[in-house]
Amino acid sequence: MNRHASLLALAIFGLLNNAYAENTDTQNTSENSTDEGVTLESMTIYGKAIVEPFKKKTDVRKELGMATDGADLLKSTAGVSVIRQGGTASDPMLRGLGSTRLNIAIDGVPFTGACNHRMDPATAYVTPGSFENVTLLKGPQSVKTGGSIAGTVNFERDPIKFEEMGFKHYSSYLYGSFNQQSLSVDTSLGFSGGYISYSHNNTRGGNYIDGNGQEVGLTFYDTRNDRIAIGFTPDADTLFEISGLLSEGQMGNATIHMDVTRLDRSSYGAHFKKSEINSWLKELDIRYNFTHVNHAMDNYSLRPLDPFHEFVVMGQYWDRHFAKVESTIEINPEIELVLGAEYTHDSYDANAAGGLVEFDGIPDNISQEDRNHILDFDNIGAYGELSYEPDDNLRLVSGFRMDSLGTRTGLMHAAGETIPLVLSGSNKHRRQFLFSGFLRMEYNFDEIPLLFSVGYGHAERAADYWEVYSNDGFDLKQERNDEVDMALAYQGDKFNAELSGFYSHITDFILVHRGDSAANIVAQRFGAELTTSYALHEYVTLKGQVSYVHGRNLTQNVALAQTPPLEGTIGLDFHYGDFSAVINTRLVQEQKRIQAGYGNSLALDTTPTIGFITSSLALGYKPHPAVEFKFGMDNIFDKTYTEHLNRNASASSGGPSVLKINEPGRSYWGRISIDFDYPN
Repeated sequence: MNRHASLLALAIFGLLNNAYAENTDTQNTSENSTDEGVTLESMTIYGKAIVEPFKKKTDVRKELGMATDGADLLKSTAGVSVIRQGGTASDPMLRGLGSTRLNIAIDGVPFTGACNHRMDPATAYVTPGSFENVTLLKGPQSVKTGGSIAGTVNFERDPIKFEEMGFKHYSSYLYGSFNQQSLSVDTSLGFSGGYISYSHNNTRGGNYIDGNGQEVGLTFYDTRNDRIAIGFTPDADTLFEISGLLSEGQMGNATIHMDVTRLDRSSYGAHFKKSEINSWLKELDIRYNFTHVNHAMDNYSLRPLDPFHEFVVMGQYWDRHFAKVESTIEINPEIELVLGAEYTHDSYDANAAGGLVEFDGIPDNISQEDRNHILDFDNIGAYGELSYEPDDNLRLVSGFRMDSLGTRTGLMHAAGETIPLVLSGSNKHRRQFLFSGFLRMEYNFDEIPLLFSVGYGHAERAADYWEVYSNDGFDLKQERNDEVDMALAYQGDKFNAELSGFYSHITDFILVHRGDSAANIVAQRFGAELTTSYALHEYVTLKGQVSYVHGRNLTQNVALAQTPPLEGTIGLDFHYGDFSAVINTRLVQEQKRIQAGYGNSLALDTTPTIGFITSSLALGYKPHPAVEFKFGMDNIFDKTYTEHLNRNASASSGGPSVLKINEPGRSYWGRISIDFDYPN
């Protein structure tokens, strides 16, 4: 496996080394650009304007394959890996860090989850067909979305605006192996003064079959949601939107002793945005959102329960109020200032029941049982970002943020309220002040189509819900990450490449042990991602990417747990008229650097993982501009393999499990999409 990964890296670096000689006509590319954008793998350069080099924006509907949740939309991005726990509800990791170290937002509103076992990560609530774009920002290179230890992900819907009476519609239906089905409908009707929008999504699947032909039980799922929004657009620069969303679902869980029997969410929001207010106030953005999550899990509804075996049922309830005000100020044509303030209040309750069915009886509805208030967080944050662009080649960006976070606990019991033991962090209160900031330089060369950027960032994070409650970690110190990020991006006629790297030193990193306790350590991390593409022919493009991260626990002088292995992808894209074909091969190296029994609130290290190679194919045909057919085959060679970051290495009760679940074997899928905008 080492040989395969080395050959892939050498091939891609060889292309990078020889590309400039084959692109002698590209030196004037930036100068000759006018209104058209030149698209890189992770940026777009309009003329010579510079945008954030550490940010990647992906067109979801263009790339949509057999995705079941938000993590599936991210996992093909260099530097991103996912922790699997079955058929859906994967948890994304960026450069080996996830959970609240990776900020997740939905339409700009931060989101986390409610389950104390983290069976409902934020991305489990993201239905891929609901969104047009997903934006990933690496590292602490912004302060607009909180202290960003690893980075930020935002799942976005495009703004809706009608110039005249019109109708926009998108719908998609997928059917695949293991009875996987996904229906998405997104439609809006409006005129110049406003609109009404409705979306519906339903994603389901049965237990899948691995490469050995064995059924992997409890990997089924069924989730659905409905959203309606009413917007008022009295002029081109004004928007006021109110929205409401209801979702529910159930899913088996192959990794622990319970399944999700209720994944209910209700969310209501109001958003006001005004642009071009006057000569200096360019934009004012105000939003409020309320979210309620009602989550339940048990060990008997979706799986058989042996006679005289104890039943367990648990409920978690989460309420979040979120408010944000942000303004964009143009001090002069070269200097722009963004100022913002946020307020967040989170409240968590829980209840549980257990016993023998034969003697105690199962509660009719766990939601009706007495609830215990676990804890709440209240946070007030203020931030500012300043960008200075003295000429077309150079941009300097800096930001600073301060958060005042209060944590107040109630009477917390062990094992998610199933055990009477009172946790040591119960009935306490504290307030922490968290500071974040960054400084970044971006330079666009005149002589060659090359963008260079380097930035330093500092971010702080306090112990979250899972660390305070599930790991009894109220007294944990706040994490402090100091990180240097660098990026080089090259754009030629035939060859594109981006190389990004980082070095991170995290003081008081929160390390989880055996799933029920945690401690602060000092961690060191560094790594890089390389993404390239080379036009072999007018219709054929060779693409590749490599990502690597090295983590070390300096306190104990061992490998940092839950660090993903070296991996790369190489593929061919073919586009001719209405036809397209994409074939990709993924190469993953073995991972021997582990610390057994240690990890995070998502998973723990157990054993080394062997490397593997898998391939996939996708074919597309557009018989009409509004209609597209796609067919795909994943794991073409029916490989049996497991991901190193595997939820089944987590602690379900009393310690980590050695068993890791296998990934799906060969699978097929087909999708039809309809997308049109009338009268455009």
